[in-house]
Parts: sequence; C-alpha cells; structure tokens
Amino acid sequence: MNATSGSAIALAIFLAAGAARATNPSDVATARELYKQGADALDAQNPKLAADRLSQAWALVQTPVIGFDLARAQSQLGHLVEAREAALSVQRLTVAHDETARSNEARSDAAKLASQLEPRIPHVLVDVKNLAGHEATVKLDGSLIPAAALSVPRQANPGQHLAIVDTDDGRHAEGTIDLAERETKTLTLTLDAPKTLPTPPVAQQQPPPKVENTTAPPPRMIVDPPREERHPSPLVWVGIAATGVGLVVGGITGAFAMSDQSTLQTNCPPDATQTHVCSGKYVGLLSEANALGTVSTIGFVVAGVGVGVLVTGLILGPSKSQAKSATITPFIGPMSGVAGTF
Repeated sequence: MNATSGSAIALAIFLAAGAARATNPSDVATARELYKQGADALDAQNPKLAADRLSQAWALVQTPVIGFDLARAQSQLGHLVEAREAALSVQRLTVAHDETARSNEARSDAAKLASQLEPRIPHVLVDVKNLAGHEATVKLDGSLIPAAALSVPRQANPGQHLAIVDTDDGRHAEGTIDLAERETKTLTLTLDAPKTLPTPPVAQQQPPPKVENTTAPPPRMIVDPPREERHPSPLVWVGIAATGVGLVVGGITGAFAMSDQSTLQTNCPPDATQTHVCSGKYVGLLSEANALGTVSTIGFVVAGVGVGVLVTGLILGPSKSQAKSATITPFIGPMSGVAGTF
C-alpha cells in the first residue's frame, strides 16, 4: 500500500468508523489516533511498532482499513499466521450500506493477502512417544495444543519453535524445531518409560485362619446311672420291731401286774417276815401278778435288745439287696417272750 498523508489517513479511519457498529465516541477518537501512529510506522518500515498500534486500534474500532493494515504489519514481521487471520477478519466484517470506496478497496486487498499467505505458512506436527495411555499436556511456544488437535499438523510461523509435554505421572520432555516458509515437519517428543512401582514380595500363602466353632454344643443329657436300690440293713427293721414289741408287751403286762400288786397289797397283809400271805381267791391272783411281772420284764429286755440291734444296723449301713422280711411274734405262756424269723 502506498504511503498516504496524515490527513488522508485520518479521513479514511474516520469514514471507516462511521460504517462500523455503534461505538463510544471516545473510543473512535482514540482509535483514530492509534491508527495514524500505526500507519506512519508502517510507512517508516517499522512493522513492530505498526503492529502494536494497529492492534490497539482494531480492539477499539474494527474497520476494513485498520484490519488490512494490521495484516500487512504482521506479514512484514514474519507472523504469517496472525497476518492471515487479520486479513480473514476483514472478510468477516459486515458490509455497511454507506461503506466508502476506501473500505471496499481494503476488503479486496485483504482477501488477496489472505490467499497469498496461506501456502507460505509452515506446519508442525508434535508427536509424543511412549505416552503409555497416560494423559499429557502439550504446549507449542507456550500455547496449549488441545488433545483433539494433536493428530493434525499445526500452523506455525517461520522460525524456531519450542514444544513441551508433561504427563499426569510426572514425566517431562521438550524439543525445538526450525521451520521455513511452506515447510511441514514433525517434532518428536519421546518420554521416558513410565515409572514402575516395585513389585511387592509375594506373600507366602498362609493357611486359612482356624475358625472356632462359636455354636454352642447341644446340651448334654446327663443320664443318671441306674441307681442300685439300696435298703436299710435288716438289723434296722429287726431293731425297730423288737423295740416296739418289747415296749408294748412290757408296758401292757407291767400295767396289769401293777394293778394286781395293788390289790394284793390291800388283801394280803404281810406276815412277820414281811411276806404277803394270801388266801382263797387271792392265791391265784398272786401267781398271775408274778407271771405278768415276769412278762413285763422280758418285754422291756426285748425292747432294750431291739434298740441295740437298731443302732447296730444303722452303723453297718444299708444293704444292696432287699432284706428278707422279718417277723416277730410275741407269745405268752409258761415261757413268755418273742419269736421271730429273719
């Protein structure tokens, strides 16, 4: 683009701004001044300053004239990617109904520049090796490359580029590559092998723990052994029977004897020797009284013997077999006493 005077530039941006979207008047005035400085720098072959001022003006007011000159400045710096993007941005601007001829010319020039820049832009493919299924963050010149774009060659400006990759398991790799216009190259970044954790020693197989049976055993049925029938010693029963019979016989006969003795003492007075002399019917009563006394004495003796036998049976303890039944039969006669079988 040929050099233009300051007044022409100011007029061009002013007219272009009138065709842009509604903008704050202060922003329009600032953009007009920035554009003038950028255009002057571009004419003075200072593309760096021109790109800086024109980028600021474009941020405030977007017109075809500002966008085209910004693309020219970026192209002169060798920023082919940015230059083409600026030229394409001009094509995306809405055409105003009162757009000036200067703006129409800028649109046409921007389209031509975009077409010229496209084949000149080099490409680089960043190929990460030994990723081993881990996630990685890849950056080219500090800009993140999305994971979805890693398999496609990426546009880059001519010159040297730095690529860095970091994985989620802490591995790191980086590399540089030089690109010339129209080149497509692959930059390979090889990661170290993934860190492997030491294999834990194989534990010796232990026998399964012994599980104690916590289930309560069924209640044991305690069966009393058959009890051997034990009976008191026969001597106990003999002693009881003898004692009882002796006491009964001795008590009864003793009572009768005492009654007869009372009668005899009244009716048989004693003689000089203190012997009772009975006569008549009292002679038989005297003999009966003596017999009853004797039986009573024998009864009490038998009772005493029975007590001794009872005590002996208790001391000797019970017998294992049932004793034969004992029978005791008292008798009264010339030889009064008791008869028994054991």
